[in-house]
Amino acid sequence: MIVAEAKKLFLVGVKRRLILKIICAWFLAWVVWLNPLESFAEENKIIQEDPPSNEEFLRGSIRSLLGRTFAGFPQAKSKLLILKAEEEHPANWLLEDELVSYLLSLNYRVALHSTEPNNNLPESQSLFYRIIEMSLNYPKVKRKGFLGARLVTRKALLNLSFRLEYGTTGKVLWTKRGKEERSDLIKKSMIKSVNNQYYPFLSPSLPDDPQSRFVEPALVVAVVGGLIYLFFANR
Repeated sequence: MIVAEAKKLFLVGVKRRLILKIICAWFLAWVVWLNPLESFAEENKIIQEDPPSNEEFLRGSIRSLLGRTFAGFPQAKSKLLILKAEEEHPANWLLEDELVSYLLSLNYRVALHSTEPNNNLPESQSLFYRIIEMSLNYPKVKRKGFLGARLVTRKALLNLSFRLEYGTTGKVLWTKRGKEERSDLIKKSMIKSVNNQYYPFLSPSLPDDPQSRFVEPALVVAVVGGLIYLFFANR
C-alpha cells in the first residue's frame, strides 16, 4: 500500500515537472527563436522616438537621390529651365516641389508647365522627369523584447528618370536615372501621427502580424493550461 502510494506520488511529480518543462520550452522558444529583436539587430537601426512624417521622410529620400543623380548636371548659364512631367503620377507634386528647390539652389531660373511655344523661349531648356517608382510602405511589424512596444519598419523606394532637352531643337543634352532605398524604425503607436490620410501613398496599411495572431495566443494557452493542470493535480 505504501509502495503504491509512493509510486503514485512519484508519477504525479514527474507529470508536474514535465508540464513545467513544456512551459519553459515554450518561453525559451519565444525568447530565442521568435524574438523579433534578432531581425532588427541585423538592420542595426535606431528607433525614432520623434519620427518625421511620411511626407518629410519621402522628401528626405528625394533630396538624397537628387544630390547624387544631379552631380553631373550642366551648369545654369542663365538659361530658363522648364519642368515637365512625362506622365501622371500621384506623387508628381512632391517630386516637383523638391526638384524646384534643388534647381534654384543651382542658380537656375525655373518655370513650371510653360504654355509658351519653344520658339518663343529660345534660351530655354526642358527638364522632363518621370516617376518609375515612388513608394512608401511598412514591410515589418515586430515586438521589442518580451512585452515591449511594437516596432514598425518604414521603407521608401525611389526610381526616377530625368532628361534635359534644348528648348528649340529638342536635342537631348543630358539624361540620368536615379534610385534610392531608405528605411527606419518607428513605434506602432506613432503610425497615425506620421501618416497623411489625404494622400494614399503617404498612408500605407500595416501588414498582418503573425506573432500576435498565432505565437502569443499559443504561449498563453500553454501557460494557462499548465497552471490549471497543476491546480487540479494538487487537489
